[in-house]
Amino acid sequence: MTDVFPTTHATWLIERSELAPDDARQHVMQRYFEPLCAYARASSLRYLGEPTELVNDFLASRLSDPLYLRRWSASGMALRRWLANGLLTHARNRALAEARRNRTGTTVDPAELERMTASHSTDALLALERVWAVRTVTEAHERVHSELVAEGRGAWWELFRLHGMQGMSYAEACRITGVAPSNATNVHRSVALRLRDALRAILEREGIRSEEIDRELTLMQDMLG
Repeated sequence: MTDVFPTTHATWLIERSELAPDDARQHVMQRYFEPLCAYARASSLRYLGEPTELVNDFLASRLSDPLYLRRWSASGMALRRWLANGLLTHARNRALAEARRNRTGTTVDPAELERMTASHSTDALLALERVWAVRTVTEAHERVHSELVAEGRGAWWELFRLHGMQGMSYAEACRITGVAPSNATNVHRSVALRLRDALRAILEREGIRSEEIDRELTLMQDMLG
């Protein structure tokens, strides 16, 4: 199998697709349904069908193929871009099939359809990236928060949240959380580093090569302002 589909990066997702394919499908649906819907709404695909229905149909079709995620892994592409490419192709093929069956009562102009699905629009890609970045950062935050609570360090997370995310002074955050003011900077730095490690782990799991992770983190920071 590896000779047919040379693996450019081993990922958690590929392992799950082989050992527990239902888990892999569920993961992709949960992580990429909303980003792909945002992409469809911001692109010409919205004229080819209701975005949520279109994305559902696409994911159900592709993820039923046990080799689909292996083909993605061999491509070397980020999964969100691979899925966006696939959505374009799926939407075009579905529109042509519906026209042939005359389900819509209209005739799809092949030239216009080709124009609509020939490439990604900038607005659509930005919409995809923003929603994907929000979901990725949210997952990392939830992971680190859960880990700190399990370690009995919930106050560390609260200090990070109050100071780093809400802009509260260290003095006020320490008063609320009980963290010693002399240790506040170290606590904040420690949580920030754990968040960055969590983000790197998530990106690696999604197939981002190690040499591209810093660029991806910068892109996410830009997307989220």
